[in-house]
Amino acid sequence: MVPLLWFILVVLVFFLLGQLMAQLVIVSESKNPEKTASWLAIFAIWPFFGLILYILFGCSPRKAKLFRSKHLPGNRLPHISYQQKEELSSEDIFFHEGSASSKRLARLLLQSGFAPLSRNNRITVLTNGEEKFQALIRDLESAQDHIHMEYYIFRADQIGKEIQGLLIRKSRSGVKVRMIFDGLGSHNLPKTFLRALTEAGIEIGWFFPLQFPQLIGTLNYRNHRKLVVIDGKTGYLGGINVGDEYLSRDPKFGFWRDTHLRLEGESVQTLQETFLNDWYFITHKEITEERYYPPLEPFGESLTQVIAGGPDSKRESMKELFFTILATAQKEILLTTPYFIPDESMIMALKSAALSGIIVKVLVQGKPDHKIPYLASSSYYEDLLSAGVEIYRYQKGILHCKVLTVDEQICIVGSANFDIRSFQLDFELSAMLYSSELATRLNKDFTLDLMDSIRVDREDHANRPVWQKIKEANARLLSPLL
Repeated sequence: MVPLLWFILVVLVFFLLGQLMAQLVIVSESKNPEKTASWLAIFAIWPFFGLILYILFGCSPRKAKLFRSKHLPGNRLPHISYQQKEELSSEDIFFHEGSASSKRLARLLLQSGFAPLSRNNRITVLTNGEEKFQALIRDLESAQDHIHMEYYIFRADQIGKEIQGLLIRKSRSGVKVRMIFDGLGSHNLPKTFLRALTEAGIEIGWFFPLQFPQLIGTLNYRNHRKLVVIDGKTGYLGGINVGDEYLSRDPKFGFWRDTHLRLEGESVQTLQETFLNDWYFITHKEITEERYYPPLEPFGESLTQVIAGGPDSKRESMKELFFTILATAQKEILLTTPYFIPDESMIMALKSAALSGIIVKVLVQGKPDHKIPYLASSSYYEDLLSAGVEIYRYQKGILHCKVLTVDEQICIVGSANFDIRSFQLDFELSAMLYSSELATRLNKDFTLDLMDSIRVDREDHANRPVWQKIKEANARLLSPLL
């Protein structure tokens, strides 16, 4: 009889805790009804499991308090953005006539994301890890003053050790090297690997390390950026972390399809400001010397805005960008994303575009590197297919690039996926490119990728087994975590 009483008591305690957590979710997530509904469904279906998940991933302190010291006191980006917003209103010094939609996007990013426009740039598209690391290693070798590097995932494998050795040599030769690792993505780095870096004079900072009890409030906020700045003139951003899998060397994944950008010129200064803001946040050290913003020679004419989105912003700047660019499309939308977990507003934007006659093609993973996001992604297809959206599943290997091109005129390349996590929770870095030349280049990659993909058939998808639909529905419930 006693064990039965204990069982009833335990069930009652968890029921009451579940009710308390449910009320907490309703209050704290009142501005996000979709997220509220997901958490309540999780509590209802998995009371004990749901409670643990919410404590780890959902029960976070207020963002304003957590990120109140996120930015350098002398942060340049808001001032420059405000100045350029005034210039766009009074005198157009960036766009030619007939670029109303581009100007609209530029104003949005200036106000929502403090993303300055820059014209003096040369942008190179790097397809896959081989091109990215060849270029990166060459630029690291030529560094004269400083190297700033920030990655979500950095592994101590073959490519990781090659870059480690290079950075140690550069540091010992007098180049200042700073590195930021995400506490979750890079948590497997061995202490010996890190010690070799610090003993060579390299400074290391950790973004929200996995330390108890702090991780309860910070585990859900990750630094997903892949950022490199070399001498304040050359920079990198995109989807490629540092690991052998990105060079298709890991037999578990096989071929790895990805996209990265190499930037030269004025846009690199936004990368620099982003890194130094992150460095200030995790080390409380202000770095403002002019050496990090050197005079720039002419590089090119690629009009660019680099946007650093994240939960430290009062606005969901990355989401607002994607929504607006979809809403302003006139002819064609080509979206490549490995993790496709949109909210209702994004679904509506894609459906409305397709129903209005715009060609909408979405390329997603056909071979997943993470099973649950892949299943959740499939649960959204039926609604989109019925509106005329074309969905393709990549078959050659792992698809990991995050690219959006619209009307062969403008494009976004960066670390942000088309999912709730990138729009609301993760720190991301992407480049808005106002260039028909770069859009055409990226569209060629998209066309080649379609040759290695299978189009999702609406009828076949609707007739998939019931057990498959159940798995997808359960995975979709976990969307606040994915």
